[in-house]
Amino acid sequence: MKKLLKKKSWIITDGTKGMENQSIALAKLLNTNFKLIKFTPPYLLKKIPLIGRFIPVSMIKMDFNIKPLPKFIITTGKRMAGISIFIKFFLKNKIKTIHIQNPKVSSNYFDLLLIPEHDKIIGKNIINTKGALSFIDNNAIEKSKTSITNNLKHNKKPIILFLIGGDNKRYKPNNTDYYNLTLNIVKASKSINGKLIILTSRRTPTKAIKIINSMLKKYENDFYLYSGIGHNPYPSILKLANFIIVTSDSVNMISETATFNIPLFVAYLKKEKGKIRAFLENLESLSIIKKFNGKLFDYNKAKLETNDETTLKINKFFSS
Repeated sequence: MKKLLKKKSWIITDGTKGMENQSIALAKLLNTNFKLIKFTPPYLLKKIPLIGRFIPVSMIKMDFNIKPLPKFIITTGKRMAGISIFIKFFLKNKIKTIHIQNPKVSSNYFDLLLIPEHDKIIGKNIINTKGALSFIDNNAIEKSKTSITNNLKHNKKPIILFLIGGDNKRYKPNNTDYYNLTLNIVKASKSINGKLIILTSRRTPTKAIKIINSMLKKYENDFYLYSGIGHNPYPSILKLANFIIVTSDSVNMISETATFNIPLFVAYLKKEKGKIRAFLENLESLSIIKKFNGKLFDYNKAKLETNDETTLKINKFFSS
């Protein structure tokens, strides 16, 4: 019997990890063989996506003569919307373009848009998702195993995983914000005799990392800080965690960790407003998350099913 070949997809990315991970998640959900294509959009194409309708192919510097062409082009984030628009106009109906997140232009310039439901944007070719798509699967967990996670297998204390975001478009936490939040989390960890694992992100300021590190030095070996040096134990650490705390600024990290059955607490460096607040309140009403108020506890946690729900909607959309 002839083996059926998987459909192909191209993920066009500028290398921004969070957005790239969402594109990878979608390519996997579509069961495609995907190829990562690095592309830095010209300044005007990045700022004004609609220029993609008119920009000459010589400025794109991408080989479109490859045969066969992929079935899907996947892009994420407003600054990558322009290249998606260019490809749709250049290749016409030879390829399907799927763009993740609000491109801030009409949905008519894409075959399909995946936009978080808290953005409150609807349309005939728009699928609303509850949060972000998660790229985490068993393969990703196995690949990310490190000496840290191997050592933690023999740990008998409850493991608390604390994922820190940082500066974002809405606000920039100050040093006091990081100090007070970390202090409260350390106290919560000590109150249950736990092992606290702290992982920073690319958005966590260097000064904040230094503050957190100096705080942890006051305590014994029940605390570990990963600050970007060496091999990142995420996401393999998720298999070992008993509790997870994530700062409220990161929809991506919250969406990823919410797909597990592990009690998930959201900690606030600053007060959230608008659509992010609505997103978090919705997850809390569904018992997917709890607000961190200084204590860690078990609760009847529901899982976020964004990946499965989105896959069903996409398949239905393209088969109709």
